[in-house]
Amino acid sequence: MIVERRMEWDLHDKREKTEVEAKFICPDGFDWDVFPDVLNKLGFRYTTEKLCFQIDVYFDTPQYTLLNSGAALRIRQMDKSCVGAYKVSGKQQGAIFERREFEWRLSDEEIKLWHAGKKPTIPSTIIDELNLHEQPLRKVLVAETHRHTAVVSCNEQFKAEVSLDEVTFRGHKGLAQYREIEVELLNGRLEQLKQLADSLQNHLTLQPAVDSKYKKGMIMAGKYGIAPMH
Repeated sequence: MIVERRMEWDLHDKREKTEVEAKFICPDGFDWDVFPDVLNKLGFRYTTEKLCFQIDVYFDTPQYTLLNSGAALRIRQMDKSCVGAYKVSGKQQGAIFERREFEWRLSDEEIKLWHAGKKPTIPSTIIDELNLHEQPLRKVLVAETHRHTAVVSCNEQFKAEVSLDEVTFRGHKGLAQYREIEVELLNGRLEQLKQLADSLQNHLTLQPAVDSKYKKGMIMAGKYGIAPMH
């Protein structure tokens, strides 16, 4: 299985891809500063990127249509840009998640409206797929994330992004803290991603994350508590 993450935007600032990543619960006391030593011991090359801060606002219907169907709809603000994303759950094997993802970039005018408290324009493709024409969307969860990132490779055919997300969820129940390690396949084969993920899991004694970040946030801080997926 060859997966390549495409970074360019088409003429309408929209793109669709398949996201493949491993997700782990970050152990208490784990420090990102030790991560370079871990990657060196495992024999991987890496480059670290600047710490970034992002705010994700999740939307759902009053009946939680997206949550109940394993989907998520969010607007992400990072620096001065805003990007919308719609994710649909696909295959899940242990810590490996495979999801279809549709992204679109908000225009300057839409960003102004967003900052003024207006609801964003959702592409018709998503509205049609979810059959949301008669169902209103509302904000249900906010995730504020400090993300540490390293781009990892072992040859020209394989590249992955390893990140530590330090998240504060804000929902109906109040605030909740959560830390998660993600390993996303940027280029290469699924088997190579599994090898890297297994190495990190064994070396750091990591526990797989069984829920999406949206579902985890709703469990911890959302209006209704729901049981984790097994």
